[in-house]
Amino acid sequence: MKSKIFTIDTSDLLHGLIIAFLTALLTGVIDMLGKGAVFDWLTLKPVLIAGISAALSYLLKCLATNSRNELFAKEPVEDD
Repeated sequence: MKSKIFTIDTSDLLHGLIIAFLTALLTGVIDMLGKGAVFDWLTLKPVLIAGISAALSYLLKCLATNSRNELFAKEPVEDD
């Protein structure tokens, strides 16, 4: 993670959306397959909501951390 506090780099954005959404989505689909559920809107909706929520949570975490992954900390001063 290279972005400074309260900013998100493109790589952070893409990484967060892909990893968080796919993790929640695959977990929900595996759970549905284990229960023998039918794939329709009523069973997929909670899985999609969980995926979107996970992706948004990761992006909020990225916004609140600095380039050293410290939560709510100032950007470190670089000595040249």
